[in-house]
Amino acid sequence: MRLSLSFKVILILALSSFCMGVTEFVIAGVLIDVQEFFEIDAHKAGYLTTAYALGVVVGAPIVTIPLSAFNRKIQLLLNLGVFGVANFVLYVSDNFSLNVFARFVAGTQHGVFFVIATLTALQVSPKGKESHNLALMVSGLTIALVSGVPLGTFIGEAYGFKAIFLLIFIFTSIAFGSALVFMPNDLKGQQIRFIYVLKALKVPPLLKVYLITICTCGGAFVLYTYLGELLVKTMGFSAQAMGFILLAYGGCAILGNLFGGKLADAHGSVLSLKLIISAQILIYALVSVSYHWDWLVIVNLCCMGFVAFASIPALKMNAMNVAKAHTPEFMDSSISVNEAAFNVGIALANQIGGLVVVAPMLGISYNPLFAALFAVPGLVALFRHRS
Repeated sequence: MRLSLSFKVILILALSSFCMGVTEFVIAGVLIDVQEFFEIDAHKAGYLTTAYALGVVVGAPIVTIPLSAFNRKIQLLLNLGVFGVANFVLYVSDNFSLNVFARFVAGTQHGVFFVIATLTALQVSPKGKESHNLALMVSGLTIALVSGVPLGTFIGEAYGFKAIFLLIFIFTSIAFGSALVFMPNDLKGQQIRFIYVLKALKVPPLLKVYLITICTCGGAFVLYTYLGELLVKTMGFSAQAMGFILLAYGGCAILGNLFGGKLADAHGSVLSLKLIISAQILIYALVSVSYHWDWLVIVNLCCMGFVAFASIPALKMNAMNVAKAHTPEFMDSSISVNEAAFNVGIALANQIGGLVVVAPMLGISYNPLFAALFAVPGLVALFRHRS
């Protein structure tokens, strides 16, 4: 059976998003190894995650600009090339500062990728299937949680966490080759100008969209990045057991992502987000109780993965709908700011989570409550939101 053009493109983007997802999330599975390797505390080790997230913030609206005039194939090839090199540097370098910088560079390409991928998926999607195809494209991220992150954790245990970045480099090279051979040449880009990015930051309905994205995407990372502190150091799980827990978390994240895409297509992005964020606040907060029981915290974390990733297709569709309504002449720029907002949320959440972990009067047991509180402003903004 011949695959449709739409499906071929979505598969290429899903493979690429898998590479991005492993790179972004794998630090959570090896944070303790990073601490021991560089002889630093959890908060400083979290810089590797924060640097990546800040790179996305810069990459999505800024680094996208010089690439935007090219067709989508050239954009993707340049993007994956720089991303692969950055991960190879992470593999060969033992200097912490250089590692942080390489993570930042990789993050800029992550930001560029999800602008390219979101707009490309929308270009090739049949009407009424936009959220579904966005969910399939983002499934690379969730598959990274299911297989890539636990696999990275196991590889880190066996060969050292540096080996993970060699694996990412290899998979990125496969994605590059797939794009080179199979990506069509006729998917045109749209020129993004810096002035359009600034204009997008002056449209009140879009500012609400960005706030909703920041709070909804970021909340889980107040806890997720520091799961090693909770599961291994506090609860006594082994590193191997943590890998299996992350596997279960990722499996539920895939289901949540696909569910969120179908929910947004059926009921619209705003209603879907109201339901999903309400569930996020409750489920995140419950971890502060469930961590007292081994089996219950595993169930709770699986639910956390489901609701955290259920929001992503709806967040992307919400941004597209508002951008189309208020900035039709520079939609790409408006959407690129929303892609940056995803990782503004992650960067803020990582820093808040790290500060809570090391705070004398708080500690990891408070991270679930701060995760829930992080999502609250997004829900408030949604009830005042008009698309």
